[in-house]
Amino acid sequence: MLRILTKDMLDTDRRAFDEMFRARAAVFRDRLGWQVDVRDQWERDRYDEAEDPVYLVTQRPSGTLTGSLRLLPTTGATMLKSEFRHFFDQPIDVDSPTTWECTRFCVHPLAGHMEQSRTVATELLSGLCDLALDTGIESIVGVYDGAMVGVYRRIGWRPTPLARSLPEIGKLYVGLWDVTADNCRALRANLSRLERASPNRPRTFADGGMR
Repeated sequence: MLRILTKDMLDTDRRAFDEMFRARAAVFRDRLGWQVDVRDQWERDRYDEAEDPVYLVTQRPSGTLTGSLRLLPTTGATMLKSEFRHFFDQPIDVDSPTTWECTRFCVHPLAGHMEQSRTVATELLSGLCDLALDTGIESIVGVYDGAMVGVYRRIGWRPTPLARSLPEIGKLYVGLWDVTADNCRALRANLSRLERASPNRPRTFADGGMR
């Protein structure tokens, strides 16, 4: 199942936020070694606290979350405009009401083995494409690791690279994911194939992805 969370739901749905922020700490700080702010086992930053993000999460029938991502309008404050700006040797000026930034793409540790993690990642991207199409968002922008190129190709939604990071930063890219009905259909078809290959997984609506 896919759910949308907003900051004003923090008090009424604290379990979901607790699972999401704890999973982000486990993945981004503990496993990937990113320099992120973790307080009381929650990984949160100023965009979670001061802006009005929209979160998309995947959830098991039991209520346990298996994946999450964060969306911010590019007309406001984004990581690409600040934290990520110095990663690239050219300015990336993305500021449009029809383009939103995706960050903190996270397959939660409880998602299980590799095939389950791939299903969760596909479910998140499929839900993101459908949500964007339904709300008039025409493209998603994000920073991703070069190692994810093959993953996005297999999932069925590849970004158009806009810029590559400076050599000392690593092999990172700014990418633009076009939101189209064809892309959404392709993602849903790939998700259905993955679910059929995992018959014990309830049918519902990789780390290093969009940072």
